[in-house]
Amino acid sequence: MAGVDRDVSVWLARRVAAGDVDLVPVQQVLARGLGRPVHVAPGLVYVDSIGGADGFLWAEDAAEAAALLSRCPRPAMVEVTGRAAAEAVARAFHGSSEPQGHLVCAYLAATQPPVADALEIRPLGPDHADLVIARYSHPEYFSREEIVRRLAAGTIDGGYLDGELVGFIGMHAEGSMGMLEVFPGWRRRGVALALEAAKIASGLAAGHVPWAQVFPENRASIALQHRLGMAFGSGYQAFLDCGGPA
Repeated sequence: MAGVDRDVSVWLARRVAAGDVDLVPVQQVLARGLGRPVHVAPGLVYVDSIGGADGFLWAEDAAEAAALLSRCPRPAMVEVTGRAAAEAVARAFHGSSEPQGHLVCAYLAATQPPVADALEIRPLGPDHADLVIARYSHPEYFSREEIVRRLAAGTIDGGYLDGELVGFIGMHAEGSMGMLEVFPGWRRRGVALALEAAKIASGLAAGHVPWAQVFPENRASIALQHRLGMAFGSGYQAFLDCGGPA
């Protein structure tokens, strides 16, 4: 893999272990092998082919990062860590959308949160695609094909009470937890807490650092993350739609 500095990967892992939540996304993308590392060097990491067409950029120098990106194919979307990274994407991929900022949180505790015994967790399969699309609050974020791929990969888990499906939680292509939905009639009964606690537990069992992205205006989700013991970062994180082929 051209341009890979393995010392950077070690440094990122140590920063995360020391509690640097802002670096969890880029560290986990690399650690889990979720894309193709294009460049991994001090102060500049770019990974493409995430979920097939997306990228991830962490950069400390906008000019250096823009020069790198100008030699790369235009992605469908790029997630960025740091304002320099957002500036670099805007320079290199003209016509990209305005950055859509979000908060990043991660589970850094040594022990997993308690998982409710009453909620049975089972992976959902492709035959649940119509249900997931109908129940998901933001179906516009993904094509049906993408939902089917995620279901086939076993990354969307359903929560069952007395045999009835009452909600689900998924994992995005870059490894963040998301797609958390609790069905009407079952809300405010601890289902969301149990679903995410189970997802955190499975991530820890796999040796991952569980993490999530939350929009700043989503107060309910922010409160849920605090209840679960998730730690929040303080740096700049955002998505940019670059208009490349999906």
